[in-house]
Amino acid sequence: MAGFAVNLYALGVVVAVVIVWVITHRRRTARMPEHIMPVVAASRRRALLAIACALVVFFAVAVAGLSIPGLLGWPFAAASTVAGAAGLLLYALTPPRVAEVPVGAPRSAGLERRSWLTVIPKGWLHGFVELGAVFVAVVVFCGLTAVADDHGRSRAIGFGDQGVSSLASPYPGWFYGIPALVGLGVLAAAVILALHRIGSAAAFPAPEDANADVQWRQASASVILKLAMGAMLFTLGGIMLMAGTTMGNAVIEDLTPVVWSVISNAISILGVLFLVLSLISVTLAALTAFTIGERLARLPEPVR
Repeated sequence: MAGFAVNLYALGVVVAVVIVWVITHRRRTARMPEHIMPVVAASRRRALLAIACALVVFFAVAVAGLSIPGLLGWPFAAASTVAGAAGLLLYALTPPRVAEVPVGAPRSAGLERRSWLTVIPKGWLHGFVELGAVFVAVVVFCGLTAVADDHGRSRAIGFGDQGVSSLASPYPGWFYGIPALVGLGVLAAAVILALHRIGSAAAFPAPEDANADVQWRQASASVILKLAMGAMLFTLGGIMLMAGTTMGNAVIEDLTPVVWSVISNAISILGVLFLVLSLISVTLAALTAFTIGERLARLPEPVR
C-alpha cells in the first residue's frame, strides 16, 4: 500500500512539473530594472532548488522505508516533513545575492525593520499554525486510541465486547506518532530559518524599488510555506488514511459502537483529501517559485 502511494505521488509530481513548466513558459518575461534582475533570478533558483532537494530526499527516504521491511514503515512517519526541512535548510544556508549598484552611485533603502514574521504574506501564518495544530491533534488521538501489538509496540487498534475481540495493525500509534512529531518540529525550525534568511537579506538599493523588494520577499516566503504545508499534508494524510483503514478493519460488526465506523470513514476520506492537497500545495510552491519576480514593478514600455 505504501509503495503504491509513493508511486502514485511520484506520478503526480511528474505531471505537476509538466503543468508548471507549460504554464510558466507561456508567460511573458517581466521587464524590471537591470540592477535587481540578478537578485530576483537568484531567489527563483534558490526556491526551485529547495523544492527539488525536498523531493529527492523524500523519495530517498521512501525507498529506504520500502527496502527495509524490518523498519515496519516508520520512516514514512517523518519522510515528507524531514524532506521538506532538508530543502528549506538548503535554502537558508545558500549565501544571499545583493543587488549591485554602479561605482559612486548612491545606495539607500527603507528603514523599516524586517523579521521572519514580517515577510510572510497575510493569512499564511495562520494557515500554517492551524494545520500544525490539526497535525498534532490527529497524532495524539491516534496515539491515545492505539494498543500494543504482539511485540509490545504501539501500532495496533482493537475492540472487544461480549467475549469477542479484534486487533488490527498497522495503526499510527506512538510507534509512528513520535517520529511524526519530531519531523514536524524539525520542519517548523527549518521554516523559521528559511524565513529569517528572506527577512535578513539586503534590501534593493533604490527607494523606488521598495515595492519590488517587498514583493520578491513575500513571493519567496509563500514558496517556503507552501512547500512546508505540502510536507505536513502528506504525512497527515498518510496517518489519517492508515488510521481510518485499520480502524475499519478492527470494527466488529453489530458489536462495536457505530461511532467508530463513522470516525473510520471520516478520517479515511480526509486522509485521501489531504494527500491530494499535499500534491496541490507542492505544485503551487513550484509555480510560485518559477514566477518569482513576474509581478515586480516593470520598466515603462518604450514609446514608439
